[in-house]
Amino acid sequence: MKNVKFTVITALLFATLGLFSSCIGEEPLNAECDIEMVTLTIDNPLTVFYHAYDAQQIVPSANDSVGFLAHIAASIGAYPVTLKTTAGAKPYLLDDSGVLQPFSNGMVVDFSGGQIRHFHIVSEDGKWSRDYKINIVNESASGSGTMLFNFDDFELNEPSHKYYVWRENTANAISYDQWATGNPGFNLSKSSAKPDEYPSVAVAAGGVDGGAYLKLETKDTGSFGRMVKMPLASGSLFIGTFDVSNALKDALSATRFGLPFKHKPTRVTGYYKFHRGEIFQDKTGAEVLGRLDMPDAYCVFYRSQDNEGNPVVLDGADVLTSEYIVGIARIVGVMETDTWTPFEMRMEYLSEVDKTLLASNGYNMTLCFASSIDGAYFEGAVGNTFCIDQVILECEY
Repeated sequence: MKNVKFTVITALLFATLGLFSSCIGEEPLNAECDIEMVTLTIDNPLTVFYHAYDAQQIVPSANDSVGFLAHIAASIGAYPVTLKTTAGAKPYLLDDSGVLQPFSNGMVVDFSGGQIRHFHIVSEDGKWSRDYKINIVNESASGSGTMLFNFDDFELNEPSHKYYVWRENTANAISYDQWATGNPGFNLSKSSAKPDEYPSVAVAAGGVDGGAYLKLETKDTGSFGRMVKMPLASGSLFIGTFDVSNALKDALSATRFGLPFKHKPTRVTGYYKFHRGEIFQDKTGAEVLGRLDMPDAYCVFYRSQDNEGNPVVLDGADVLTSEYIVGIARIVGVMETDTWTPFEMRMEYLSEVDKTLLASNGYNMTLCFASSIDGAYFEGAVGNTFCIDQVILECEY
């Protein structure tokens, strides 16, 4: 993200228009260099993907890799590619000899053999740039679906190295950006914060097995946050994406929950530690006497298409209430503890899982952890801290 000195005037302008950039360095407002959307032109997209709309991806501004997920039997080849970039930006493609060549929409790009294609985007004024990786990977064999999340695979974000990001590596060379946080949004209000001062932090040692663990803490967002009625930021980690360009205009819709999942979740277990913040405050920053903050954790399994076949992605407004939810689990009875304590969440199903729909990627799943239960509405207690480790997601099939 670019570094911006927030005066009152510029902050109000940002809050109204949402003009943010993800480029390197401090830059004028017209110097963005992001890829906003990638479209693959395939004569019959269903020979590669489960749905025609899978050939197009919106790229959150915090992401620098785009992985298209093909079905397991798909033969991946060369396809015309269209990039929607920020206004005036010029794209380049790294060719097979390692030389950057000007890229024009509609150019055919070879993705066969699992190869990663590198794109270099230069801002309109030529001063700023950003690198992206794009590839198409075949879905892996189904297996049991039971998986362990130990939060050991983390790094600082590219290119700014401001905050932590987490990945789940596939067998392919590119990492699958499964986990998202609100850290990019916190960066808008406190760009000077060090990585360990963000709401979502990786702690390298001290976990259940002695290794890394996840630390989520509700943080004060400073004068800018109070001005836009976002006085705090809940630490969070969830399966999905976070659209930082929409963070101030519509924070709930900026949080997009879920990715395709071909198993039926039954139970989530893991370990936690919890320390409660002292003063609960509402979104104006005023203290709410007698109210205690709580952390939150849930798993939601939902249909990813409506009755007309259009894609469905739940966001912060409906992730726990949507009519498309099929199954849900949520943590209850969290007590303060400074030692690793086991937790369990069991899925409750509201309707039957359609195995035919499941086999064709017709369901999404999200797993979410947050330090403040009402953090999405910018209410909670600064200092509320929720630590998570060794999470296991179990599936029936």
